[in-house]
Amino acid sequence: MSTSMPSTEIAEIAQAAAALRQLPRRQFLRAATAAAAAATAALTLGPTLAFAAQATASLPALKFMNADEAAVMQRLLEVMLPTAGTSLLPLAQVPMLQTLDAALLATMAPHILAGLKGGIGYFNEGPQATFGKRFVDLSDEQAIRFCDSWANAPEEPKRALSMGLKKLLALSYFANPPTWAPLGYPGPFTRRSGIPSLGNAPAPQA
Repeated sequence: MSTSMPSTEIAEIAQAAAALRQLPRRQFLRAATAAAAAATAALTLGPTLAFAAQATASLPALKFMNADEAAVMQRLLEVMLPTAGTSLLPLAQVPMLQTLDAALLATMAPHILAGLKGGIGYFNEGPQATFGKRFVDLSDEQAIRFCDSWANAPEEPKRALSMGLKKLLALSYFANPPTWAPLGYPGPFTRRSGIPSLGNAPAPQA
């Protein structure tokens, strides 16, 4: 895919990016946490990364991302959320792609999903003009420079897409409860206190 795209495809990508910007965080996190629980059932967190990598092979297959799209999202996650040398849970121990696939992509309107998939491909081809290779083939330094350039690009579709993809990945990672402990977050107060969820019920009136 060339970085020079027909206006119709650019419009579809921009529409998908706008939808990601308006994504209700709480609504997504509820769905993502449920999806993460199902995915994590196959991933017993072991003491070594080798164990985790072996367990990851038994995770549910992706249904709405192909291998190329998953590789782009995985590479972007590695760049935007490096966990080595930190207390954060290693990426290999988090079913992030399964969470993203089941919690969001599965519920997207077809035209939004198509725009997002086109946007992922567009993002992957974006570095060709500057670095002569795709995003998945960039070094860490090059990938960071590219992400920064799109985050500050004069073109709205590039900025919106960059922000939208990062938002999806951050939510998909932290929707998994095992990622909370390193941050000192014990989980939702209502769940810990046994308070039933009322969904999007209106706030009580005085």
